[in-house]
Amino acid sequence: MTESAPGSTIKIGILRLLPLLLLAMAGCQRDKFVPDAKFVDLYVELKLATIGHAADVEKVNEVRRVILAQHEVTPAQFHAETEKLLAHPEAWRKFQEGVVAKAEALQLSHKEKQEK
Repeated sequence: MTESAPGSTIKIGILRLLPLLLLAMAGCQRDKFVPDAKFVDLYVELKLATIGHAADVEKVNEVRRVILAQHEVTPAQFHAETEKLLAHPEAWRKFQEGVVAKAEALQLSHKEKQEK
């Protein structure tokens, strides 16, 4: 029987643990909440409607109901999705970045249409 070097025993132990570590890391990744791109679109539409009709609260509520219906989302579902985001600060930040990017893209598109 041959003796192995002390370092090789440690390497073998690490290699045996590697699959378990990878599985554990993958499990942690699944727990992260990722905001849905469709929810970003919905959120932007609702915000724009709110801004566009800020002087008329009844009109804002009416337009928001129509937008939610078009997206087939109930007010309760919208609220629940927002709560999920708020419970995950890293997801909320990414979500807000997506909202800003979408709003900027819409603004640029609108500006380009006006210039034509």
